[in-house]
Amino acid sequence: MMANPEPSYVEAQQTATVETPLVSAQTPPPQTPVAPTPTPTPTPPPIEKDAPPESTPKPIRLNFGQRFGDWRICEKLDEGGFGQVYKVEHIKVKKLYAAMKAEPSDIEGGSAIKLEAKIMIKMNARARNERRQHIVYLYYARKRKRFNYMIVTLLGDNLKNLKMQCKDEKVPIPTWVRIGIQCLYCIKLVHDVGYIHRDIKPGNFIMGHHNDINRCRLVHVVDFGLARAFAVEVNGQWIVRRARGSVEFRGTARYCSPAVHEKFEQGRKDDLFSLMYMLIEFHCGLPWQREKTRDRLEMVKLNVPDHILMKGFPEELQPVIPYLRSLNCYNRPDYSFIYDCCLQLMRRLNVNYTDKYAWENEEQYARYMKKKRKRDDYENAEEFFNYDPIGINDPPQKGEKTFEETRR
Repeated sequence: MMANPEPSYVEAQQTATVETPLVSAQTPPPQTPVAPTPTPTPTPPPIEKDAPPESTPKPIRLNFGQRFGDWRICEKLDEGGFGQVYKVEHIKVKKLYAAMKAEPSDIEGGSAIKLEAKIMIKMNARARNERRQHIVYLYYARKRKRFNYMIVTLLGDNLKNLKMQCKDEKVPIPTWVRIGIQCLYCIKLVHDVGYIHRDIKPGNFIMGHHNDINRCRLVHVVDFGLARAFAVEVNGQWIVRRARGSVEFRGTARYCSPAVHEKFEQGRKDDLFSLMYMLIEFHCGLPWQREKTRDRLEMVKLNVPDHILMKGFPEELQPVIPYLRSLNCYNRPDYSFIYDCCLQLMRRLNVNYTDKYAWENEEQYARYMKKKRKRDDYENAEEFFNYDPIGINDPPQKGEKTFEETRR
């Protein structure tokens, strides 16, 4: 074991030395090297996140300098209720940095890292086959005796923190409409591998690292710990999962759809509800965002009329929420419709994709504009938003093979 410069982080017992793969996959190719540390994400207020199940997992204490495969811990980035995030460096590729997320294996219900890694592998395969952007690469994922961990692309700041940098914490339309298109793109990437995210919120969208010129203005969706498969692919055919009659609350109270409060099964439409709530909050705030209790928040959300919810919201996007209310959990949303609404708003305000974002400083923006630039995927995405690789719009029919049968 490499000498540890920080004795306070030494593990009490170094027994978990044997590693087993969490999932079988090829490691994606290395990315553009980046160096500085992103700003740590602050702990959100209690109303914004579900209380985790009661559990007393042993805290993870990893060493600075400790190796995991070809990676070595060099800095601690963040610490949550169950796990920790570290900055790691590649020991063979100079100045190649990544982020390592570690969670105790004795969390009640188990660590979500295995599920996250599984989804990311599917999305990484899409990225390679279809040359998609906005996808976080999974370099390495393993299971040890006391904890699970994965090593992924090192990113920058999340949209929640960036929103707080804006005047009065309101994001200008030219910024949020372009960010909204990117978030829509990210959400569809998740849906196109058969999953719904179920925790869409500003804190789970992260911009690329400011030193990574190819990613610094791209949005990435993260944290698949609450995701759920709505369909599975078997021999090239997608099989839909039957909705449950009643489900437990999953998500973040401020941003989840009405269906979540009503204990209905979530579908692709519910991720888009959360996206729209994000954009309304960015622009003018949500009617329930100052409520202190879950019950009160739920009452306001379920009873507020759409014209009050979207008061002051640009007219181009006002048809979206009524449209989402018309869908059930099996329906494929019309992503192109939402995309077109955003484009109409951009055209009316003469917004260009290359315009400076509200949180960018002049130095960052000038460096971005100097690079030899090609168009990003989301800038010409009509074909992508129309593309339907799954082809599911209805519940399973009698006699069809069921989702559950594929799991036996």
